[in-house]
This record gives sequence, structure tokens and C-alpha cells, in this order.
Amino acid sequence: MFETISPSGWGLKLPEKRNARVEELLGYSPEELELRCKNCVYQFLDSLFDEEAGALRHYYRADVKTFGELDSGNFLMVINYLVMYDLYGDARMLERAESCFDWAYRNTCEIHPMFTWQGGVRDGQKPQELYVKYTGDAFLAANALYRRTGNEHYLFCIRQFHNFFKQARKAGFQYKYHTGTYQWSSKGYVWQSFGFPLVCYLELYELTQEKRYLEEAVLWGEQGLRQQAEDGCFYLLDGEFWNSDLTAPELRGLCFLSEVTGEQKYLDAAVRFGRWVAARQREDGSFPIGIDSDGEICAPNVGPGDMPNIALSMLRLHRDTGEQAFLDCAVRAVRYGLSLQAAPDGKYPEHLEDPHVKWGFWSWDPLFDHSLSGDQSVHHIRGILFLSAYLAQEG
Repeated sequence: MFETISPSGWGLKLPEKRNARVEELLGYSPEELELRCKNCVYQFLDSLFDEEAGALRHYYRADVKTFGELDSGNFLMVINYLVMYDLYGDARMLERAESCFDWAYRNTCEIHPMFTWQGGVRDGQKPQELYVKYTGDAFLAANALYRRTGNEHYLFCIRQFHNFFKQARKAGFQYKYHTGTYQWSSKGYVWQSFGFPLVCYLELYELTQEKRYLEEAVLWGEQGLRQQAEDGCFYLLDGEFWNSDLTAPELRGLCFLSEVTGEQKYLDAAVRFGRWVAARQREDGSFPIGIDSDGEICAPNVGPGDMPNIALSMLRLHRDTGEQAFLDCAVRAVRYGLSLQAAPDGKYPEHLEDPHVKWGFWSWDPLFDHSLSGDQSVHHIRGILFLSAYLAQEG
């Protein structure tokens, strides 16, 4: 069970309204945590929805009261709505999710039937660049929508995303394609995220039971092992920098692959990386955005949404190994993330009178541009709900 959207995807049951262990470790009851997540989607996120376009604006800036652009982030932001759909069976949430996916597919994905690079998802700032990482968000959203609707259109989309991943693999495991030069590359601010194809293919294998998708996952897992540094880290930004946004899929993917294949080497790699990451967690539960291959912090600010996403992977590591340090890391990361919610008891209780702010999560710490983004809320609400369910079930 690999889908990381709702706790039930991992076989976890939602806890009762009150649970002493959850309250002790996270500071809120399960009921309060669920309400915070619900408010984030129904109040904050839905205020970003552009009715005319049928898609979400990427963020809201409270300091200048402006909305961000419509972009490929909709593929990831779909998950917000699916979490609520799974919790409450609210058909409107599924409709919103499908609408966001449709807009992103039509406007940010290469879908021309003649192009061999079809399925690649564009960078919003550089539209000639197609990325494996962004295609991963689209692939996972399509997997999730197909699972819930049975609509064959999503399988068609998945085959296109698979094509792009396959071309990336055949090019020598490259991670960016330029449609102007027809060249693949892995340098030049490139996210070398092998974890996305790995997780996407394992989810698809679970959905379809087609062995070829497991074989693709193994190929990407082997590539991951080749990319691991001697110190256990994955320096996946240009092969030179660790980035907090290039951590969670790799950890989860290696755990999942070990579970499916029974191969210890994948779990060993995840453990080495997990220990490297946990050792760099700050006292408040956060991680810096970037560390270079010399071990020096090069991007000291925090992208708060990465904390609960990493926490999700630490939960899987704890489940697979029983190593307490991984669970402790997850708890600290989610507690930190909760403090970045725009709420009266949050770290930054600012602009709360603005209806586009309250219950969202700040994009940066320190605040930098006072933005709250819908893509980061995905990780926050999942991390909160998964950890609450895990603590209640484990305890």
C-alpha cells in the first residue's frame, strides 16, 4: 500500500476524536488536527480557486494582496482536494480535483500527438524546459484520479507521463528536456529526483499489476543507488546540493521498493539517507533548504512544507525498521509545520483578518514575501493526518 494521500492508503485508521499520545506529542487532539486540515482546504485553499479557469492560483501574497499564477502546481494541489474527498466523501472536492488536473494537463503538459517527448511537464518560468520532477506530480495525480474514478482518460495520461520517464531513462537517466535544442540534461539548476519515477511506477504497478511498471521502478531504484554519495546523502540539485524538496520521494520510494522486491539494499540506502537527514534537523524541527556537498548550509531559510513531507517518509522508515530516531524526527517536523499555520497560536499570527490567509501555511520561514501556497498545504495536511493516525495506532 503505497499511495500517500490519505492514511487509509497505508492501511492506517483515523483515530478517535481524543487520543492522549497524539495530544502529548503534537499538542492538539486528533479532532483539532483534522479541523485544522479541513479549514486549510475549505477556507484557505478554495479561496485560491479561479472559477473562470477552473484551477487554483499557486499562492496568495498577504503583504500586497495579490494572487500567484496558474501553473503546473495544480497537479500537486489536486491532492488537497482528494484528501478531503477521501475524508468526507464530498463530491465537490473530487470535481475540483478533476478540474485542476484538466487545466494543468491542457496548459502545462506537452500533449501534441506527434512529439516523442509528450507527457513532459513544463517549468512555469522556462516553458521550453520539461522536468521529470514536475511530470512526477502529474503522474501521481493521474494515478490517484484513476483509482477513484476509473476514468480511462487518466490511464491515457499516465501512458504519456510514462513515455516521458522512459525517454529520460533511455537518455541515460537525465532529468530535464529542452524542446528548443532537443537535448536532455541534468545540470543547470536541475532537480535530479529519481524518487518521483520510482514512486509513480510502484503506485501504478499496485494499480494495474503490470510487471513492466515494477521493472521500470527497479531501474530507477538502481539509478538512485548510483546517485547516493559516500556520506549517505543524495545531492540531487545539479548533483552538488542537498535540497529539502528533494528528499521525501527518494526516502519513500526506496522503502517501497524494498518492500515489494524484498531487496535489503534499497532499505539500507533509505536508512543511510534517513540518518543523514535526521542528523541535520534543527532544534525547532526544521531543516534548511539547502546544504552543499561539502556539508555547508548554502540556503539557510526554511521551506516549511518540506518538513511534513519528510516526516511522512520518516514514518515509513520507522515502520520498516523500528528505529525510534525516525519517528522522533517525524514528530518534530510536523510540530514545526503546525507552527507555520496562519492561525492565532501560530509563529506568525499576521494578516489573519484577510480571508485569503487564515488556516493556510506560510511558504517561507522567515516569511520573506508573506506568501501562502497551495502546493505546500498538500504536505502539511497529509503529514498531520498520517502522523496523528500512526501515533494513535502505534501507541
